Amino acid sequence: MKQFFATLYFLLVISTLASACSAVFVNQEQKFLGKNFDWHNGEGAIVLNKRGIKKVAYGLDKENVVGWTSRFGSITFNQVGKEFPYGGVNERGLAIEMLWYDESYYEESGMTSVSELEWIQYNLDNYKTASEVQFYLDSMNINPIHAKLHYIVADRGGRSFVVDFVNGKAVVSNTDDHYQVLTNSNYLGSLNYYQENKENIHFESRKSADRFCQLSSKASTHQRKTIQNMFDMLKESKEDEADYKTYWTIVYDLPNLTAYYKSYDNPKVKTINLNSLDFSMTSNTYAAEINSDLPTFKRFTPEWNMKLLSASLAKTNVKLNLEQTNKHMLAPGKFEMDSKYSKNHKDLKVTFNVKKDKGLLFYTLMQGKENYEKFRGSVSAVTRANKNTIQRIHYSMSNGEYALATFHDMNSNSKLDRFLGIPSEPTAFSNNGKGFFGPPKHDKVVFKLVDKNELLIDIK
Repeated sequence: MKQFFATLYFLLVISTLASACSAVFVNQEQKFLGKNFDWHNGEGAIVLNKRGIKKVAYGLDKENVVGWTSRFGSITFNQVGKEFPYGGVNERGLAIEMLWYDESYYEESGMTSVSELEWIQYNLDNYKTASEVQFYLDSMNINPIHAKLHYIVADRGGRSFVVDFVNGKAVVSNTDDHYQVLTNSNYLGSLNYYQENKENIHFESRKSADRFCQLSSKASTHQRKTIQNMFDMLKESKEDEADYKTYWTIVYDLPNLTAYYKSYDNPKVKTINLNSLDFSMTSNTYAAEINSDLPTFKRFTPEWNMKLLSASLAKTNVKLNLEQTNKHMLAPGKFEMDSKYSKNHKDLKVTFNVKKDKGLLFYTLMQGKENYEKFRGSVSAVTRANKNTIQRIHYSMSNGEYALATFHDMNSNSKLDRFLGIPSEPTAFSNNGKGFFGPPKHDKVVFKLVDKNELLIDIK
């Protein structure tokens, strides 16, 4: 049992380290939105998105999807392929950026849906202001392909908001401050942490809450900000590990419709002025390589899109019909259902019941008997046990047999406490399986992932 939960803790440390990005909006004389994109690679394209393009969201496993015709042109920063941007700005000065938030649980109201990255493109295509995006927020659902995200939205008039997805509900956070920051934690929780720690900020830490404090302390001053100030602020919260670093830093000057950006692979700051671009409808799509010396737009070919799409999917366990997805990205005007995705993936909702609402909850899902016996987690996570019932959802999991193991770290010391070698903090397994002097046998804890599967775990 000791070795099992020590391995579980190790898996969770690895999984929680790999989820860092930072964004800050400054609303003074200037209206700047800046973001660090922290990830495992920095390939990507800056796509020029046209007006007047008919689009239908990619179907995945649902037929009830959103359709629209783009009203506004935009530039977006894409790594997965066209129509699936990580962020961007449109010709009316509306900018949207996404950040990873591992506890996101999207709404399921039965409305029409888009995927988590298409949501960005949809709003840039359709709206001029952050207020419009917020007003129409409940008009659709997000049906994610893979990522758990939250978003920061800002416009040239100085309005901004953050949207978190908490327990299946969209939670919008506006602000009266002249700045707004977002990292990889719940926004309101990060704000409370900043208020409690603003006099003792850990500037060397790269934990989400500490990066939130770092950026908030810099942005909160009334000193006039410049583009260089924005890059300097973001530099202080950058990542720089061997296989994980800040690959892109982007700053949008919203009133002047200008994007500034640099990359780890090409640190020269480049500039794109949207006023100089032609967003009128044409049959071809154009894009610029993000790591090139100049933002030179050239024809965005199916081969280029496929290179981005296939490389991105290779880093996940998500199976799509690549040829079909690639074709739809470049010509998104008609409905497509991805039978390969619906055949291979299901969502899993896990409900944890704990006796005391305090501390942390560590858990991992292991696929197959061999992984269970070797303590190899397919999905691992940690969440706050701040209420007696905690719900988490895992999207697009591969079909198969799984087992879940969890422990309740009641004193938040990030380890399973023991007395005479026996766990002194609550532990549990799927099916409420029990073991003697070690974890239970695989056949006691295994469950088969099925459509809309729900798992109930009582931790005692």
